[in-house]
Amino acid sequence: MKVLLSKTKSFLKRSSPTILTYFSVVGVVGTTVLAVKATPKAVELIKNDSRRNHDGDPHAYTKLEAVQSCWKCYIPAALVGLSTIACIIGINVLNKRNQASLASAYALLSESYQQYRKAAKTVYGDNADSKIKAQMAKDTYISDGWGNSVYSPDLDSESEKILCYDLFSQRYFTSTMAAVLNAQYHVNRNLQLKGSVSINEFYEFLGIDKIENGDDIGWSINELMEDGIMWLDFDNRHTVLDDGLECCVISALYHVESLQADCF
Repeated sequence: MKVLLSKTKSFLKRSSPTILTYFSVVGVVGTTVLAVKATPKAVELIKNDSRRNHDGDPHAYTKLEAVQSCWKCYIPAALVGLSTIACIIGINVLNKRNQASLASAYALLSESYQQYRKAAKTVYGDNADSKIKAQMAKDTYISDGWGNSVYSPDLDSESEKILCYDLFSQRYFTSTMAAVLNAQYHVNRNLQLKGSVSINEFYEFLGIDKIENGDDIGWSINELMEDGIMWLDFDNRHTVLDDGLECCVISALYHVESLQADCF
């Protein structure tokens, strides 16, 4: 019984915004229907009172008297309308609370990540961070099992394309170094112009596929300025994989954060 109650409570907590949204939709429709149904009754009451009190003279019948005659007809519609407003306010409150929780989780994750990087440098030396990034690229690197790389970028003298590895999304792509630097420049340009830039904007500039929820995470100029940073620097590090294949490991020197928290 306790397990069932716990699951029910957890479900209601997760689904509260959705449930309130459904109630709001039903409330809007219900308010309209009830108001339409009440109107003929209200009109009839106004006519009867006008005949009784003013011998049917419409000019002698005031608006206040009309309201006093028919307001009771609209009580059901008013109650449903007030309930709908309460649901909409509740949705807004829950969304703000969820966004605050999400921002706190990202902040905790960021703090843990920064502590890990500092500890790694303390234990293994200043080059530990670069070695870890290179190792992540090697761990993600895929081989076909016959000693040949799955990725076959054109690295001869006739092409400027090189194999690149994005540390955040952990995937390889081919591009020119000029295109990578151009994408990083435009990320900073958008950051200065708009105040924030998403990770998907960076991938769009690189010409590679966007990632799920990538529009909601990225970098905020306000967060950067708190640390005295005015420009988002990237680390483009040349790395040689175990089979001799060369690639450029790309990573931002400042962690990715949630952009949704800036909206509240």
